[in-house]
Order: sequence, then structure tokens, then C-alpha cells
Amino acid sequence: MSNENQKDPPATKVTDPKQLTTIYKKNGTFDAKRKELLSNFKQSETCQNLLLKLQIMVESKVKADPSILMKNKGKTAALIQGEIVNQSNSKDNATSTIHHGSKEDTGILSIVDKDIQENIIDSSQFHESLKEELMDVQRKLMGISDDEFETMKQELRVKKEKQEQEEAIKRQVRLEKDKNELDYRNNFRIKEMTNGRVHANAATAHRVHKVPRINLKSKNASGGDSPSEAKVEKKKVTKMMY
Repeated sequence: MSNENQKDPPATKVTDPKQLTTIYKKNGTFDAKRKELLSNFKQSETCQNLLLKLQIMVESKVKADPSILMKNKGKTAALIQGEIVNQSNSKDNATSTIHHGSKEDTGILSIVDKDIQENIIDSSQFHESLKEELMDVQRKLMGISDDEFETMKQELRVKKEKQEQEEAIKRQVRLEKDKNELDYRNNFRIKEMTNGRVHANAATAHRVHKVPRINLKSKNASGGDSPSEAKVEKKKVTKMMY
């Protein structure tokens, strides 16, 4: 049978994640990504700090035992590597004992662990680039052209932006709702305090004040004018006016 009569196998979509990962590794994309990450790390400030710590540790090790320089390079490297691991484990155990299970970033290995955590595991940018590479592997298996793939990626970007905008609007609505509820509670408390003062003032205003009593008897007893004497005096004044 000639090659012209042979037909390409139908394009199928890989639904098994493990199979897609295997293809991703075999076609060289995984190695390219690993080299890219290593290159970025070598150019970072984290790498410079790591090299400085290594230099200080090696100089301290040689100062304590100068015979290390006379040994085989492979053995020397193994000793230094073992020292790094032991140092990291001892510091992690001490930190775990002090903080009841919570570990802090100490030692040389922790520098690498922190960089991996920030730039790979928790990096949304890395996740997006890896997702696009896996999509590229998938579309090649399905026979999708470059133009169609670019259109698909553009549609996905638009969809993602729309979702982010919707999430931002929802967050804004929640914040405004929480703010309104807080303002309502504060206003309610102010009204309660104001009403309490009004009721207290009203109770004070409606208090009945009794007219002070005048003890006439005590006045007469102390030598004051009696009622009959007051009438006689009034008549005298009237006659004098006429």
C-alpha cells in the first residue's frame, strides 16, 4: 500500500491527565520549562543570597578542618551537602520545638524552598503559562491550527477577564453592604443614646414643684402683725387719702 493511500489517524482529545503529563514531558516542553525556571533563579537576588550563605558556610568548614581541601572534590562536595542538610534539619527541629510545630524559614535550604513556593507553587503567572503549554500539547494532538489556537486563547482570556470583573463587582457589593450595615448599627446606637437623654430630660421637666408653705402662726408668735391689726391699718390709710 502506498503512502498516498494511508490516512492519518483521527485526532482525539486526551482526557487522562497522566497521559497528557507524559506527553508534555516526552516532547521536551518540560525540560524547556525547567531550564527557564533555573535561568530565572540564577538571575534573581535570592540566588545571590544563597551563594553568599554557601560561601560563609564553606569558609567556616575549611577553617575548622583544613584537611578538607586535600580530599577528593566529590567527597568534599558530599560533605558540604551533608552539612547543609543536617544544618537545615537541626534548625527546623529546634524551631518546631520552640513554636509548637510552626516552622520558620531558616537555613540554606529554606531559601530555595521559599523561592519555589513563591515563584512556582503560589505563582498565578506560572500556573497560567503551564496551562497554556498543556493546551498547546492538547491542540497539536487534536490537529488544531495555530490560528484556531490563538482564537481559543483569546476567547479564554476574554472569559477570564469577564469573570474577574464579575468577582470584583461582587466584592464591591459585599463591601458596600457591610458598610451600610455598620452605618445602620452605629446610627441605631446613636438614636438609642439620644432617646435616653430625651426621656431623662422629659422626666425632669414634668416633675411637680410644690409651692412652699408659709407658717402664719409662727409669724404671729414671733411678734408679727395679726390679721385684725392689718385690717385696721388698711382702714386708717384709706381715711387719710380722703
